[in-house]
Amino acid sequence: MFVVIDESFNLQDKTKPRFISINGFTVLNIKSLTKKWKNYRLPFTKKGRRIHATDSAFVGLRDKTLQIIARPDITLITAFQVIQEITLDDKKGYFKKGKLNFEKVYFGLLTALLSKLEIQEYRAVKIILDSRKYKSGIIGKKAFQQAILSFLNEHYPKVAVAFKMQSSTSDISLELADFISNLFYRAYISKNDAFFEDLKFKIIQIKNPL
Repeated sequence: MFVVIDESFNLQDKTKPRFISINGFTVLNIKSLTKKWKNYRLPFTKKGRRIHATDSAFVGLRDKTLQIIARPDITLITAFQVIQEITLDDKKGYFKKGKLNFEKVYFGLLTALLSKLEIQEYRAVKIILDSRKYKSGIIGKKAFQQAILSFLNEHYPKVAVAFKMQSSTSDISLELADFISNLFYRAYISKNDAFFEDLKFKIIQIKNPL
């Protein structure tokens, strides 16, 4: 099984829901999926700019994403956390000196989501995570990566788990995850419950686990 994950959030705009979400998909045959995505994106490569879900130049590709997620072989995954609902318990460490500890919250959301995927049912699982900047730089990134690997090895000792973090510009599956994450972002920010209702049999969702 392949697990591909990106994130989306709103931390600044207080006129809209403030949240962090981790979103993506699972699939068994990733080659078939990415081949289809490459075919969809091909006309958009002629724009001569980086393909990104938040760029209005690629609205048409966002629409193609809806066709992708309708495939029977793909399962959507999402963990959603409202900032105001995060526990203030000092032992959890989600806040530091009154400020949100984003990396701690991100780790908590990610492990909560992974715990829902029944990884133990598979012989081998490859997890691909969008790489992002860390306050403590490379050291922080390595510490995060090691913490995830320790979590996976502890909870799924009998599963051959591979875990890597890289940019969406270097992995076509992460580019697709970026567009899927954008779908979730727009649904969460607009409180579009109909989006989730329409896809309820295709989504593994966790809300406010922290």
